[in-house]
Amino acid sequence: SKFSHIASARTQQVIEFCRQEEAAFIYPSDFPTVSDFRFVLFHQFVPCRPPASKLERRKTVPKNWDTLSGLWCKHCAKAHHCHGMYCPLDFNSFCDSSFFKYITSHILSCNGVPIATKEALNELHMLAAEHGSTTKRGAKTLFLKKVWDRMTNHYPPRSREEMDQTNLKVDWNSNVH
Repeated sequence: SKFSHIASARTQQVIEFCRQEEAAFIYPSDFPTVSDFRFVLFHQFVPCRPPASKLERRKTVPKNWDTLSGLWCKHCAKAHHCHGMYCPLDFNSFCDSSFFKYITSHILSCNGVPIATKEALNELHMLAAEHGSTTKRGAKTLFLKKVWDRMTNHYPPRSREEMDQTNLKVDWNSNVH
């Protein structure tokens, strides 16, 4: 769903800014393969270490826990807010439609997100609805897989001492990879 050619000048500027801005999980080479909406949306996030509290209800440590990054709204991060932090622990959670709704809802309601970005996302959503645009079969999953791979390998592996310092109760004899 490429609407940059029919979007308003302001939305075109937001898209162009995102294409030029460095981002941790979405690259300029992703632009042709993903909707303008998702491209702009994922540009609003920076990496964050998932907090140990994410493991409290789990019996096992997820694969790649030590290198995994969550998504943190860059506008909340700049303001040093704890809001806007999203840490899916596996690919299925990351691909779940409710996760996408959570991050979209946050960006559209976050006080730190520039009005131009919110308006661009709303316009891109409206254009997609008006034109009955859908993502090519498998394209969304392929894109999300690329982003997930970048998230799961973002941080260098933590040492045993670092893991102990974070108060994680990890069974080092389990099959943690």
